[in-house]
Amino acid sequence: MEGQKGVLVTDVEPASFADDLGFARGDVIAEVNRQPVGSVAEYKSTIGKLKPGQNVVFKVLRRQDNDRILTVFLPGVVPADNAH
Repeated sequence: MEGQKGVLVTDVEPASFADDLGFARGDVIAEVNRQPVGSVAEYKSTIGKLKPGQNVVFKVLRRQDNDRILTVFLPGVVPADNAH
């Protein structure tokens, strides 16, 4: 997506947190909780500050069939690492 800043989603593991939220291959994550992410390092840093049980919203840019870019907000709650 020309001129857009963010982190490209290249794969979504089935039954993962990303899959549960509705991420799709080709999405571009532009913000996490209103914090812009322009690189993988910024994304990892921002995600690393989230705590289990915390609400999170991802601002995602998604290309439509007609090449229009749709802005989608994917909300969720950060899962516990070892949730049983």
